Amino acid sequence: MSIQSQKKRDAGAFDCARALIKSLHQRALAGQCELFYFDESGFSPNPPIQYGWSRIGQARSVEPQAHRQRVNVLGALRQDGKLVWCTQQQPTVRNDVIAFLDRMSEAPHSCPRIVVIDNAAIHKGKAMDSKRQEWAAQGLYLYYLPPYSPELNRIEILWKQAKYFWRRFCSLKGEELLNEVNSIFNAFGTGFTINFA
Repeated sequence: MSIQSQKKRDAGAFDCARALIKSLHQRALAGQCELFYFDESGFSPNPPIQYGWSRIGQARSVEPQAHRQRVNVLGALRQDGKLVWCTQQQPTVRNDVIAFLDRMSEAPHSCPRIVVIDNAAIHKGKAMDSKRQEWAAQGLYLYYLPPYSPELNRIEILWKQAKYFWRRFCSLKGEELLNEVNSIFNAFGTGFTINFA
C-alpha cells in the first residue's frame, strides 16, 4: 500500500477494524463463527512484469499489451485457508457479487458466517443493502473495512501470490488463460498454500 493511501485513511478506524478482525478470528478458531475475506481480482493474458532491465542511459520500456480476454475471479478465503471461488470471462459487476454471496448464504453452515469486504462501488448500493437483510436472516453478515485498508483483507495476499508467483510467466489467450487460472485455484490448499503467521 502506498504512503499516500496510508495518509488518507482514518488511523482510529483502521485500528478498530484490525482489533475487531482479530477478535472475530479468535471466535472463528473457537468455532463460534466462520470468518471469510472476500474480494475479486482479474488476470490478463500477459502476466505482470515485476522487474526489468535496460542499457545504461536508456529508459526501461514495455510494449503495451491488449487486456482483452481477461479472466476475473471472485473469492472468499476462510480463516482456516479454505477458498470458495469462481471464475468468469466478463467484467465483474454488482450482480455477480450478489450471486456469489447468495451461494455462500445458501450453503449449509452451523454458525454465523462473517464476510470481510472492502468498500468498492460494486460491493455497495441499494441492491446490496436489501440483500444484506436477507443474508442476515440466513446467518451471513458483511463487515465493511474502512477505506484504504487492503492489508486487513487476507485475500489480497492470495491474489498477489497467484498473479506474481504461481502463474506461469508466459502470455496466454482465451481457454489457455482460463485453464491456467482454474488450475491455480484448483490447486490452492495442496499445490499452492499461504501460511499466515
